[in-house]
Amino acid sequence: MLCIKGGSGMPTILLVDDSPLVLHAVARRLEAEGFEVRAEATLGAGRAVDPSSLACAAIDIDLPDGSGLELGVELLAARPALPVAFFTAGASTNEVARARALGPVFHKPDVDALVAWARIAAQPPPTK
Repeated sequence: MLCIKGGSGMPTILLVDDSPLVLHAVARRLEAEGFEVRAEATLGAGRAVDPSSLACAAIDIDLPDGSGLELGVELLAARPALPVAFFTAGASTNEVARARALGPVFHKPDVDALVAWARIAAQPPPTK
C-alpha cells in the first residue's frame, strides 16, 4: 500500500458521504487520528479528487447522485493499489456483496472499525 502525504505531511483520506452529520463526525475522528481528510458529499465531488493524492478512500455506498461503488471502481481503475473501503447504513445485500469485492464494508455507525482500517491502509509499505 502506498502512503501519500497531503500538504501537511499527513496521509490523505478521501471521505465521501451525503450526510453532513456523518461526514463531519467521521472527518473529525480521522483528523484526530492524524489524517488529512478530503471530505466530499457527492459522487461527482468525489470524482473530482485526484486519486494520486490519496492514501486511501472511504465511500458511502448510497449517494444522492449515484452509487459509491462507481467511485470505488473508478478510483481502483486509476490506482489499482489504492485501499478503498465502503460504509453503509442500509445498502442492499447485493450492493454490500459487490462492495466487498472491491474492499471492506463497514456499517454505520461503527466509526471505530473504519478508523482502525484507515490507520492500517495508510501505512507505507515496509522497506527492504
